Amino acid sequence: MKAFGASQIGLVRSVNEDAYYISSKHDVMVVADGMGGYVGGEIASRTAVNAVAYYCDQMKHSDTLSLQRAMQYANACVWSKTLIDPSLKGMGTTLTMVCVQKQHVYWGHMGDSRLYYWHDGALIQITSDHTWIQCLLAKKEITIAEAKVHPRRHVLTRAIGVDEDITPDTGDILVTPGDRMLLCTDGVTAYIADEEMATLLGTPEMDEQTIVQTLLERVYAHGAEDNVTAIVLTI
Repeated sequence: MKAFGASQIGLVRSVNEDAYYISSKHDVMVVADGMGGYVGGEIASRTAVNAVAYYCDQMKHSDTLSLQRAMQYANACVWSKTLIDPSLKGMGTTLTMVCVQKQHVYWGHMGDSRLYYWHDGALIQITSDHTWIQCLLAKKEITIAEAKVHPRRHVLTRAIGVDEDITPDTGDILVTPGDRMLLCTDGVTAYIADEEMATLLGTPEMDEQTIVQTLLERVYAHGAEDNVTAIVLTI
């Protein structure tokens, strides 16, 4: 397996509230996008990522239950900081992670960062956004075009650290050599269409670092109003 990740502050924000992690074996990967003000979002995302990295390092094997517990541990770590320091109350973070074990990729998710899977020429969005807008789309109360410009499009319905108890989305994917995974924050998906992601991931001449750098360059070319973080993994 080969993986590469990068995170940049963007052209507008003064703080990078995103965080990411790639294990030394490239078998655990995490992206997080913090929220909660100038300091809170940065603390939340880094606390959650560090917690997941620590938990996964202790795991004997991976499955959907172990990823759920890893994310619940991260939630407890962020939640406890808001209890210790009331000024951090309301902070939280998205968190999307994968753990590779042989031919299985186990994934966990909360928030609106995303996991994409490229296989046999097709790009599949594995995760569903936990946003107010996604609820409206599911009910067909608004169109995709309306969702892209809606003033509440970034309002989350689920996140790490906001509530004491959480139940993350989890699942697993049976993968084959050559398949690729993309984990990214909404600073990427707000600017890059799925078709463009599919083209990049489906170009075998491009390695993981080149794909990530190309994604970030294109986001910057379109204004980069948010922090930008992406990880690409090739099985």
